[in-house]
Amino acid sequence: MVINMDFNILVLNIGSTSLKFKLYEITRQNIIANGQISSVFSTDSDYVFQKNETKKSGKTDTSSGYGIALKKVFKFIGNDIKINAIAFKTVMAGNINRTAELDDNVVSKMEEYLSVAPAHNIPYINAIREIKKLFPDIPCVGSFETAFHSTIPKYAYMYSIDSALAEKYGIRKYGFHGAAHSYAAYKLGKENKRLISVHLGGSSSVCAILDGKSLDTSMGFSPQSGLPMNNRCGDIDAFALLYLMEKENMSIDDARDFLSTKCGLKGMSGKNGDMRELENNGCDDVIEAYAYSVAKYICSFLACLGGVDAISFSGGIGENSVLVKQKIIDRLKFLGAETYDRLINLKADREPLLISTESSKIKIYITPVNEELMVALNTYNYLKGN
Repeated sequence: MVINMDFNILVLNIGSTSLKFKLYEITRQNIIANGQISSVFSTDSDYVFQKNETKKSGKTDTSSGYGIALKKVFKFIGNDIKINAIAFKTVMAGNINRTAELDDNVVSKMEEYLSVAPAHNIPYINAIREIKKLFPDIPCVGSFETAFHSTIPKYAYMYSIDSALAEKYGIRKYGFHGAAHSYAAYKLGKENKRLISVHLGGSSSVCAILDGKSLDTSMGFSPQSGLPMNNRCGDIDAFALLYLMEKENMSIDDARDFLSTKCGLKGMSGKNGDMRELENNGCDDVIEAYAYSVAKYICSFLACLGGVDAISFSGGIGENSVLVKQKIIDRLKFLGAETYDRLINLKADREPLLISTESSKIKIYITPVNEELMVALNTYNYLKGN
């Protein structure tokens, strides 16, 4: 594709019941329009749209789903702005762990993994099909979350199961949160050869980055593994699950629902799993377990990288929870990690905020990630043929 100046990419971030968008003029990285619709499939959905200096908000009917929600977004953007490509922060399509045009083959591959990433792939597939119906002439590109982790070496992504079955079904570590971790590498990787990106939120993972490339990560075959998350289990002994299934007469579908909606911080605390609620309700053991798990992954990645130059905290918890960051950093003091109390309490604006002291042996940052920008850049580079 021949690309001139003023190339506009619409990035769509699809949730199970939400739609966020940013429209970039990507050669200058300018945001032309952005916004979100909450509670898609509702007759009373909240929306906030902004285009240049024009802002619009209110409630709207999206009960018929993503089709009508997307039409409202395009109507707001208007016919005066040409959209050259539509980009999606897609999650998983097995061995298609790269940026790819969302043709029938790729969408079919996403369908193969519905049971692995149901909360992600189902709404994305629905939205992609709606977009292709509405705008068949605009290229649709998926920037898969697994793409950044395609550089993980085989010895790190192999699972210790029968190799023929692993090959047959594509069972291996894929890794996720690629947009978030690649943004940390984009911002900090040039100055910090050995970087550990710690992305903490409702969904959480840690990534070891060497020379700007992913070397290992805490999530594996699915987004359910690694750290405990809001309502997802993270790492668990496989036989503990089999034992529980036997005792509770769980079907496979029952177990899948249990692991992805009733575990993690929610399961351990009996609360809704939101870190703010846990902090306000004195769930000290659960918070400690979470911070311990993060610190343990950070330390395990020292062996991957041969040390660490910098650690980046991002995500809703990573950016905003002083308590969680402090508990994690306290466990890293033996590595010479030190932060300023006055800085760890601050919130970063748009650029990474260095919170470590001059004497700290590790640089520590709070990094407000811009996942949509990474998706737009990946799409731009893909369409240019890079």
